[in-house]
Amino acid sequence: MRYAIIENGLVTNVVVADAEIASANGWIDCPVAGPGWTYADGVFTAPVVVEPEPIPAPPAPTKEELLAQLNALSAQIQALE
Repeated sequence: MRYAIIENGLVTNVVVADAEIASANGWIDCPVAGPGWTYADGVFTAPVVVEPEPIPAPPAPTKEELLAQLNALSAQIQALE
């Protein structure tokens, strides 16, 4: 059987053990809980996963900006010749 090791209401680990060993250590039967879950009033609760906000892509350069970059690169290439 799977048992949760709980510290201060938080599942810190899950172990497979005999009922006698689990009872002696105060471990709680848990078929699905895992580390990071909470345990209160006999109920396991999964952690809340917060999805980060996507970082917006920078705006695409304008035609004028691209032409300026092209001119600068062309000048650098010419200087190498």
